[in-house]
Amino acid sequence: MIGLSGLLVKSAQQMVVTAQDLKNGRISCPILVGGAALTARFTAMKIAPEYDGLVCYANDAMQGLDLANQIVVPDRCAVLTEKVAATRARFAEQERKPVATSTTDTVAVPRASVITHTHEILLPPDLRPHVIENYDLGVIFSYINPTMLYGKHLGLKGNLETLLEQDDQKAFQLTKQVRAMEDEILANNLLQARAVYKFFPAQSDGDALLIYNSTSTDVQETFLFPRQQHGEGLCLSDFVAPRTAGKMDYVAFFAVTCGHRVRELSERYKQEGQYLRSHVLQAIAIESAEAFAELLHHRLREMWGFPDPTELTMRERFKARYRGVRVSFGYPACPRLEDQSKLFQLLQVSEAIGVNLTEGFMMEPEASVSALVFHHPQARYFSILEDELATFEQRLTIGEEPAQGQRV
Repeated sequence: MIGLSGLLVKSAQQMVVTAQDLKNGRISCPILVGGAALTARFTAMKIAPEYDGLVCYANDAMQGLDLANQIVVPDRCAVLTEKVAATRARFAEQERKPVATSTTDTVAVPRASVITHTHEILLPPDLRPHVIENYDLGVIFSYINPTMLYGKHLGLKGNLETLLEQDDQKAFQLTKQVRAMEDEILANNLLQARAVYKFFPAQSDGDALLIYNSTSTDVQETFLFPRQQHGEGLCLSDFVAPRTAGKMDYVAFFAVTCGHRVRELSERYKQEGQYLRSHVLQAIAIESAEAFAELLHHRLREMWGFPDPTELTMRERFKARYRGVRVSFGYPACPRLEDQSKLFQLLQVSEAIGVNLTEGFMMEPEASVSALVFHHPQARYFSILEDELATFEQRLTIGEEPAQGQRV
């Protein structure tokens, strides 16, 4: 069987292409798919029709393991195949069924954004690039989200604190392994935390975000984002002052990494038969990069003049209970992974911290995070539906992206 995992919108789209390639190669072994970018509906309606074999959706790694155990037993596999077919038929029926609407329950997309721009625009401290070398890993470790590290990466079910209070042996052993690895990392400088960030003048123009040159009125770069066709009709560009308002706003871009040497070390541990140690190292590196992004965003808010309330807890910080948001390219609100190249050019990331982009616009080393930061008081995370993403892709196909090099 083949497993495909996708974190980003581009990954889900690539799974459709992969299914087609496998079919053309007359391969029909079972495929297991999952990841943050995927849904059961997308699997049933987009991936499965492009493949001749069984395609199963798993919402996490543990369910994927359960599905794999069913597939290798013929009788259980037959039952699973029937369930998958029934699920696909149910989704197909839902798509055929007309949706009842009325004037009372129809919510129109707002003609004007619900986001206002009456707040004071706070000036960033400067518009220069900043490079951070060898940031204190001990501080970064304190920003690691335990739910992500232990739950998502290490397969621990339940709340870590509760499990430790109950003397759960699996939780105890995992925390012991993680702390030992963190101690070794700190003692031997196994990881290096590096970052680059910069504030930029910016304005919005409809669904486009215009990034200006720091020393002139030229548009240095343009980003186009999808807009909700439901609910509040939000678009990321709404979080920046519109060009027509005649006032300059600001955004920040950054990239961080904790991934140099990780692959080499983890491979060495594998060759020595220390598989858990290898996995723990990779998990810590990935979550350290996420933690560094959280920490740097925290610092940016302070530098920007709106520090977090003193009573804000780390758990609340993990839930983004602060002013502003940061988004990364490849997720639904900003799905164009290709825009990574624009961010890398704006920050000169490769030269600054040694992180490069692959041909597929993924970051190398893997334990790296890049982000676009908005300061607007009403900035928040919101959903973009699959059909809205499809509409956005069509707009790009017919060339609606604003031209570069515009001038105010």
